[in-house]
Amino acid sequence: MNTISIMLNNIGTFLPSLLPEGVKIRRIESKDLSTVKMLADSRLNEDYSTDLFRFFFENHNGCFLVAEDSYAVIGFVIGIPLDARTLRIVMLAVDDRISGMGLGSSLMDASREYAKDRMMTSIVLEVRAKNDMAFEFYSKRGFKVTGMIPNYYNDKSDAFVMKRFLEM
Repeated sequence: MNTISIMLNNIGTFLPSLLPEGVKIRRIESKDLSTVKMLADSRLNEDYSTDLFRFFFENHNGCFLVAEDSYAVIGFVIGIPLDARTLRIVMLAVDDRISGMGLGSSLMDASREYAKDRMMTSIVLEVRAKNDMAFEFYSKRGFKVTGMIPNYYNDKSDAFVMKRFLEM
């Protein structure tokens, strides 16, 4: 693992982070959409349409970030403004071959910096109530449960709504 700086194209944010050697985080490009969809389908236990990813790319690509190594996209995060003060993380996924190596944390760090650069004060997300690993991941990063949405996912499982306030 190397300490490197991540530059998010055209938003001027530099973020020191721990990433596996040769991995960088950048804004999504249209050529990444099919890989991102496949990664989401394999890691998030949902069946997302290609149109959904295209919608986020065309309408909310400021915080649609991908992590790539020298071969391919290996992780992504989608964040959209819920309002002027809140960023909503819609999806986060990391290739299972690199899971647990800090990439998810780096993607969340980049999202947090995106929100802070826009003077947002909080980040919200939903996490499958039965997904203990994801719940622990977000809890360790300062997210607290603020509610529950019954039958949120396609398989009718519930979601916890989690929120983290940002230090300015």
